[in-house]
Amino acid sequence: MYTPADTLPGMKSSTSPYGRDVKMMGHPLKITELVAYLPGTYFVSRQAVHTPANVRKTKKAVRMAFENQLNKKPGLSFIEIVSNCNSGWKMTPIQSNQWMVDNMFPYYPLGDIKVDGTMVSEK
Repeated sequence: MYTPADTLPGMKSSTSPYGRDVKMMGHPLKITELVAYLPGTYFVSRQAVHTPANVRKTKKAVRMAFENQLNKKPGLSFIEIVSNCNSGWKMTPIQSNQWMVDNMFPYYPLGDIKVDGTMVSEK
């Protein structure tokens, strides 16, 4: 299914069978980056769950978000978890994982964006 946030230009879905047309639907929104720039965010990260190593990184990010709240850190923790939709993409699970690596991750890179209230690129 097409979503305004993450369907890539040209990407086909059940609600955009000819692919996302940016002239009609606009460009995808990088919600996680937008949230990171908001005042009051403390920890912002984008992770994936397509490999065991990435599942471990995702668990670590979720744990960090809970610890921030338990330790009363000043601000919001936000984690985007990128996953495939092999049935919606009409691919096998292996094909959809590879498509995600080849197409989604260049546009939506994985990793921490904001840590301890500071943008990672600014550290």
